[in-house]
Amino acid sequence: MRKRYGLATAAGVGLLLMAGQGAAATWLLDYASQGGAPHAANLTLTVADVQNGAGTYDVLGVSGNVDGDAVTGLIANPNAPAWAYSADGLFMFDDMFQAAAPNLSWYGLLFQSASFEYNLFSDSPSQYELYKSDYHGYVANSVGAVTVAEQLTGVQGLGGAVPEPESWALMIAGFAMIGAALRLSARRRRGSGSTTAPS
Repeated sequence: MRKRYGLATAAGVGLLLMAGQGAAATWLLDYASQGGAPHAANLTLTVADVQNGAGTYDVLGVSGNVDGDAVTGLIANPNAPAWAYSADGLFMFDDMFQAAAPNLSWYGLLFQSASFEYNLFSDSPSQYELYKSDYHGYVANSVGAVTVAEQLTGVQGLGGAVPEPESWALMIAGFAMIGAALRLSARRRRGSGSTTAPS
């Protein structure tokens, strides 16, 4: 019986740990070129809510557009959290985000549309570059500034995200299992107490 209580407690703790891993933060990122350069990007980044080994946050997805060209997704970094080369060898990227400026590193984000590949990266806390490629060479690049704003979708920001409904369900189930195991254990201890009168 004691083994069964231990398993129930362990399962409850496991559910609680799983519940804390499901949330992500969503950030709006706007890039505006300076001096008449051609690019403007309106991007929505989905970012992990826990830091990786490099002390930054993994970008899990990207959507939006560059000059009206719809983004189809993030190009995954096979070396995360270290940087990698793009498959065509044209870009270095790490797909990392940090809450303080510069929000993107010198390697930056690599993402794509139906026809192009884009790399957005920082030169300094206030200056960024956006490169565009047709997979055969650079088409254009521009220098500009990035504005980052938190998207108001119930997410409270990095490290403080509100749990998703699935996370709440896992947490409640975990607490319930631990409570049931403790209640059964206490009842068993009471029931197995000595019934002989003291001498």
